[in-house]
Amino acid sequence: MEIYIARPGDNLPSVARSFGLEAENIQRLNQLSDPRRLSPGLSLVLDTGQTKTPRSVELCAALSPGAEGELLEELLPGLSWLCVRGGAVSPQAQLGLPEAGELLRLAAEHSVQPLLSLSNLAQGGFSSLLAHRLFTQPDCVRDLAARLPQLLDEGGYRGVELNFQYLFAFDRDNYSRFALMLARSLHASGHYLFVSLAPKTTVTEESPLCAGQDHQALGRCADRVILLCHDWGGPFTAPQAISPADRAAAAISYASSLIPPGKTLLSLSSVGCSWDLPWRQGEEGRPLPCRLAADMAISTGAEIKFDRSAQAPFFTCGSQACRRVVWFEDARSLSSRISLAEDAALAGLSLRTGDRLYRPGLSLLFSRCAGEKLI
Repeated sequence: MEIYIARPGDNLPSVARSFGLEAENIQRLNQLSDPRRLSPGLSLVLDTGQTKTPRSVELCAALSPGAEGELLEELLPGLSWLCVRGGAVSPQAQLGLPEAGELLRLAAEHSVQPLLSLSNLAQGGFSSLLAHRLFTQPDCVRDLAARLPQLLDEGGYRGVELNFQYLFAFDRDNYSRFALMLARSLHASGHYLFVSLAPKTTVTEESPLCAGQDHQALGRCADRVILLCHDWGGPFTAPQAISPADRAAAAISYASSLIPPGKTLLSLSSVGCSWDLPWRQGEEGRPLPCRLAADMAISTGAEIKFDRSAQAPFFTCGSQACRRVVWFEDARSLSSRISLAEDAALAGLSLRTGDRLYRPGLSLLFSRCAGEKLI
């Protein structure tokens, strides 16, 4: 695969002629809804046939049972692990499993190891209070740990992914004890434990996202950790890159000082966000899939710019009375994150797709990485 950056005056036929390719194939590979126009700065993935042998790594993805059929068809054959979203834990440690029979069937068909994703999600987002109530009921947690292996076997899962975020700082040790209790039960029964970690760059960092996580303790009891190096930019932040490369590199460096890199998967996002301008504190952005972000740039005639430090694309569009800025991921930004994981000798990558297919990013990933099958 090759990445081409559109220049002023380019159109799909002219790009196709330059590389000896079919315009229709470029359109499909890049999910272009309007083949007549290209925005300057738009990254196009081109299948030129000149590819190196993909590097064998572990590839994971977090999906819900309602994920797009096209995404499942193109993604699952290349995965090692699948985190099935939708698992719910009550403050009394009662477990609810998602209706994921078809997703689990497809995972088995492609020799993908399914993990049940458990989180402190409640109505409105991650709930610090829900997690605190759970952690402070040790008898309930011990009962959950004892019952969990059988529940996983009955549901067809090989393990658990813990995705507990925005925890109270004073629950840091409580969360570590909770994870360790589950790890002992899961490992004794031959199951896996993954833990998703918010990005952190120093031991003293106390942002709400990561204050309740002890990276070293959680990394010690987990089989794999997923480093969530995205969502720096999102609906509840100021306009900025979703997954800035410089901050991701710092987070990888810190995690690698505490956790063996061979246990770490770096997350890749294919979600963007749009903010109204001028942005004011407290105003929410609007998330959108990357393919729609590219379509928005093309339909409004916006030039896509690229921030070198963040290694991320962005553009502004709209009238003077209603301006927007959009940050998103494209083939260039995803390529830089893949290189970060490779340079740090991480175990692999974990995809956060928003349940939507972003074919340019997926095609680029599979041209560089082959998911190990762990049978």
